[in-house]
Amino acid sequence: MKRLIFIMFCLVPCLLYAQPQQVPMRFLQDYYYFGTSPLKDGVNAFVVTSRKEFKKLFGETKRPDTPDFSKEWMIVLLMPKTKWDAKIDIKDISMKAGSFIEVYTKVFEGRHKLTYDNYPIRVAVIPSYKGINKVNFYDGKRLKPLANVVIE
Repeated sequence: MKRLIFIMFCLVPCLLYAQPQQVPMRFLQDYYYFGTSPLKDGVNAFVVTSRKEFKKLFGETKRPDTPDFSKEWMIVLLMPKTKWDAKIDIKDISMKAGSFIEVYTKVFEGRHKLTYDNYPIRVAVIPSYKGINKVNFYDGKRLKPLANVVIE
């Protein structure tokens, strides 16, 4: 009986580590998409892991809040141009489990027509993790998969 209790006591830290963990996230403001590739309908998701990818999407910048890509990844959610008051948000729940990160989003397609073009975008920075090779994006309300982005 003592051996069984000892074995269970030794396995508890392993079981706790295997549980999903909260990923710290920092939101960035006033970023604008300058990419040349056309966007698909609905939500487009990107994970930016290098300065070269960053320049393709946002152009050259010297902003002080630009991520340090040796330690951080940038998560970008954006939609194509629309005349509706659409919004995209990233919920606070983003979990690291195994070799992937799950990001739950909130998408509001809009109910009111605008007199100008709207470019919905949401940008956040998370720490880079070794062993993570995929980021899965989900609609937080319906838990429907939006995109799976493989990290190279």
